[in-house]
Amino acid sequence: MGEHISKWTTAGKGLIRSYLTQTIGASAVIISLTIPAVLGSMGIAIDSGQIYLAKKRLEHAIDAAALAAAGSSALSEEEMIQRVYDFIEANYSDDKLGEIEDIIIRMTEDSLSVSASVYVDTIFLQFLGVNTAEASSDTKVVREVRGIEVMMVLDVTGSMSSNNNIASLRTAATNFVDILYDRSNEDDTIKIGMVPYSSAVNVGPYGLGKNPDGSDYGDPFVTAPSNDRYYSNSSSIRFDQSRSKQWHGCVLARDYPEDTKDSDADGSWTWEMYRSYFNDSTSYNTRRNAEYYNDRYGPNYQCNEAYVVPLTSDASYLKEEIRDLEAYGFTYGNLGMVWGYRMLSPNFPFQEAAPFDDLIWQKVVVMMTDGNNTMNSEYSAYGGTRTHNVSVSDLNERFEEVCTEMKKKGIQIYTVTFSGGVSNSTKGYYRRCASDATKYFDAPSQNDLVNTFEQISKELSNLYITQ
Repeated sequence: MGEHISKWTTAGKGLIRSYLTQTIGASAVIISLTIPAVLGSMGIAIDSGQIYLAKKRLEHAIDAAALAAAGSSALSEEEMIQRVYDFIEANYSDDKLGEIEDIIIRMTEDSLSVSASVYVDTIFLQFLGVNTAEASSDTKVVREVRGIEVMMVLDVTGSMSSNNNIASLRTAATNFVDILYDRSNEDDTIKIGMVPYSSAVNVGPYGLGKNPDGSDYGDPFVTAPSNDRYYSNSSSIRFDQSRSKQWHGCVLARDYPEDTKDSDADGSWTWEMYRSYFNDSTSYNTRRNAEYYNDRYGPNYQCNEAYVVPLTSDASYLKEEIRDLEAYGFTYGNLGMVWGYRMLSPNFPFQEAAPFDDLIWQKVVVMMTDGNNTMNSEYSAYGGTRTHNVSVSDLNERFEEVCTEMKKKGIQIYTVTFSGGVSNSTKGYYRRCASDATKYFDAPSQNDLVNTFEQISKELSNLYITQ
């Protein structure tokens, strides 16, 4: 029995060995025939992957180039073309995967288009007669305003009356509004407001909860002094710019550091009415008896009557208010800036603005001055000069603090220094306040001021890729 098993096992091994030999031989033939096809497919896949990667890198490079070139209207046509080439070179990876050629740039007033091709040397396809493969891409950047909130913070101090500079500011601000609205398809995607500033900021009838037409605006946020030097009953004070004894709309600054901050979200902040008085009692008694307690010597001394305009899509109304700007008062740029900040905030008291984290709306301040911060020797938003210890240095430092706070909230800041009366030190404050070096402008002449506002309004057009 054992002998039969042994013979069968030996015979079985032979049969298996014979089968394997025949099978392996046949498989070897099949494999040898298949290898070229497999390697060819792998080669095509590798080349295709390289071409795809080159195309994606090219798309990224020309998108970045188009955005960079279209993002600044300050560039000449030649400079924009050079910027396209520079950005393509910088953004196409070091291991270039071919050479970029056929760069075509087309420009119109409102758009910039870029197309290009990259030619990639093949590795395996060359065996099929294809030595290079082309990958192409194109992009178009369109300037169009979409969801922008802009606050113009404008110097209307007494020095702006020199050479009728205030008229140039009116022209510049009006053109600014027109350009933004002309470039928009939908007016409700633009909201623009205005903060004229001088010795104080005038919040107008809004401070007492009223709109300019007398209708209700919201909760009052300005309080009358408990003891007024001009009215025995301070509760009778109202907003009325036709009567000098009444309140013309300016408010006192809050104490530091609240004079650099956004107001409370819960609406608990209030501001006290600006009611001028003089430190010298004899001088005060003489001046207070002037005709109707006039603006020069009465409760509204150095209060510029131009009041704020909350964010609005009503361009006509905004331009009417711009036409009424007059030059009067001293320079407290820190207060102009902090009220610009507050009016771009959704917090009380002005609540037209979108939330800071709303990605649809871009928030912008355009801050302009024609001179250095100065302290009034008699009275200002910080009260009488003998009742506070605020210095010009404090105003400058608080201006910088406000700028820092705003940039932390994502507000884009443009700053403009106008005329020859601005010191290098003040220019430094404004340069540092701007969101970056390209957003600071020095405008020595009236034409420069108008041109600068036009340039900023064009740059504020949102950029987006359409192709």
